[in-house]
Amino acid sequence: MITEVQSKRVEPVRWRLPLAGFCRALGLIWLSVFLGAATTHADTSAEPAVQQIFIVAHRGAARFAPENTIPAHNAAIRLGANMVELDVRYTRDGHFVVFHDSRVNRTTDGSGRVSRMTLGELKQLDAGSWMGPEFAGTRIPTLREALRNLKGRAGIDIDFKSGPKNSGELIAQILEQEGFSDGPLVTVFARRGDLGRLRGGGGAFFLRPHYDDPAITKSLCVEGVKVMGLRHMEFTFEKAEFILEQNLVLFTNTMGRLDGPRAYKESVMAGATFIQTNRPARLERYLREHDLLKGCIPSRNFECWESPDQFMVVKVEPD
Repeated sequence: MITEVQSKRVEPVRWRLPLAGFCRALGLIWLSVFLGAATTHADTSAEPAVQQIFIVAHRGAARFAPENTIPAHNAAIRLGANMVELDVRYTRDGHFVVFHDSRVNRTTDGSGRVSRMTLGELKQLDAGSWMGPEFAGTRIPTLREALRNLKGRAGIDIDFKSGPKNSGELIAQILEQEGFSDGPLVTVFARRGDLGRLRGGGGAFFLRPHYDDPAITKSLCVEGVKVMGLRHMEFTFEKAEFILEQNLVLFTNTMGRLDGPRAYKESVMAGATFIQTNRPARLERYLREHDLLKGCIPSRNFECWESPDQFMVVKVEPD
């Protein structure tokens, strides 16, 4: 049984409907009725075709197990995630490890910067005891270990935190070596300052920048970007509509104190294909109740991935 280590009260979302014309507003009202807004006479025979959603678990199921660890990734899948988000940093001796902060102090029994430590030094740290004695001895996984554990079980969303100038090539090489060339979807969150480091992936993954402004978005489309993130703190329906008008796939975030049904509804109404959450079980329940859950692993064409036999492997814990 998976036990939630901590919980937070979910605050209501303040709705921000756009003034983009009567037809747009009417369509949103219609979809709102379908998603369970107050109504007494909904005609179920005339329900609109609503896009189903992939669940992305932020840092794994970080409310149930230490963030960015193998236990957190496993818990996320058990709770219904289709895709696991993980943070990646580069060590002093040239390894990508799955870790969020620039320093190890918060989530391990050590101290210091990841970039100034070797993989061997990082592997000596306890990355689980801070959350509970049942996680004592949990180690920081390398990117390779995380990929091996998730292979054939979920899509991958890499939040790139640090790495050398050729990081895109290095990550693509790791994906190929770990058998992800024909695997499920892999996206890489690229901040504006890191785009140059992540080019050169050769199609091994899709870059996923956040929406910045219309001009930058259009230039990224020209460069071949296919997925665009939209933070909940910056969310408006106008921005979401613009992203979709560029034929981009919308990837929304609902993490934080507003991570609940109203925020999920907002993302669905905006046309999201992916919703990233800190509460995968809550989102899974919401989507399932409204028949909006894309219950499969995402593919490179953003549909359901059909696994070749050689890709379906029995999960093996890392060494």
